[in-house]
Amino acid sequence: MLGKLLKYEFRATARVMLPVLAGLLLTALAARFAITRLYDWYRPVMIIGTFVVVAYFLAILAAGALTLVTLVYRFYRSLLSDEGYLSFSLPAGVHAQLWCKLITSAVWIAAAFAAVLLSVALVASPASLTGSVLSGLAGVAERLKLGWSIGAADLLAFALELLLLSLLAAMGGCLVFYASLSLGCGFADRKALWSVLIYLGISLGSNLLLGLAAGALGLGFSGGHMTISAGLVETLGLEPDYAGLWHLYMLGSCAVQAAYCAALYCVTAWALKKRLNLA
Repeated sequence: MLGKLLKYEFRATARVMLPVLAGLLLTALAARFAITRLYDWYRPVMIIGTFVVVAYFLAILAAGALTLVTLVYRFYRSLLSDEGYLSFSLPAGVHAQLWCKLITSAVWIAAAFAAVLLSVALVASPASLTGSVLSGLAGVAERLKLGWSIGAADLLAFALELLLLSLLAAMGGCLVFYASLSLGCGFADRKALWSVLIYLGISLGSNLLLGLAAGALGLGFSGGHMTISAGLVETLGLEPDYAGLWHLYMLGSCAVQAAYCAALYCVTAWALKKRLNLA
């Protein structure tokens, strides 16, 4: 049943997301044309080109905002509005409905991020951009190897850990809205106000708990470097090197983010099962 839910969910969200992403890429092409052609003309045309470039940067912001609004609104409309009566009458449980929304959101967020990167490649000169990126990465890798003994294997591991953390962060961002809306819609009236208050409470509370946990463990940043207490290093049996500390920090962040997502998922599923009020 999850496959059928995903099919219709992608079909519903694609009506908005595909034009948004296509508009971003078209704006990038227009900005590329303005940079390479219009700036060589007389002043009034150069002003038009400047507006086109500004419109491209605004399109990036609009694509991110519309992606978030579309995914959150789709969750609200299909599960928490009158359409929820139809959704919950289907032979699919709450977990199937929730995973359908999460998978769809993760795919569209990844697609939006890829579209932004592609748009940057379209605006910039592909040859110069590729050369600059490669030379910059090579320089960073050389400095890391000489200064901190961080090799290619560590850099690859860092990239994978960052990718995992980004995915978990995106899922957590969606689940915060899902949990807030699900809990807020459990009240008889002023559902929007309750949802906003719950969202603020979850956001502030989670940041406070994360800060307290990091302080208790001795994790933090000082002078642009990640720091960790000597007691924790000794307890975990780690070598006090930068690579080991960064791996610990990234993997610990992934574990905390995964626990955060699991907690929000459980809260959302419980609210949809026990507190949902569609009246």
